[in-house]
Amino acid sequence: MKRTIATVTCVTGTCNAGYQVGDKIIVNRDTACIDKEGSDHLCIFALGAILVNLCRIEPGEQAFASCPDPATGQGGNVLFDIVEEENA
Repeated sequence: MKRTIATVTCVTGTCNAGYQVGDKIIVNRDTACIDKEGSDHLCIFALGAILVNLCRIEPGEQAFASCPDPATGQGGNVLFDIVEEENA
C-alpha cells in the first residue's frame, strides 16, 4: 500500500480542530481516501494545505504544510510534516 502521512509537528495558539503535536492524517494513495481508523481529527482547512503536496513528493521524500489559520485570533496555526511511504 502506498500512503502519505501528515504528522503535526507544531501548534501555535489553540487549534479549533484540537490538533496536538503527534496527531496524524493518513491518506491511502492506492484508493485516494483518508484512512479514518489511522487518522486523528480531520480539519478541512488543514487537509487542503496537505493535499496540494501529495503530487509533489516521492516515496522517502518529505514536505511541510501549514494550515491557513495565522493564529492571530481565536484559532491556532498547525504545521505538518508530510512523508510519502511505499509498501506500508
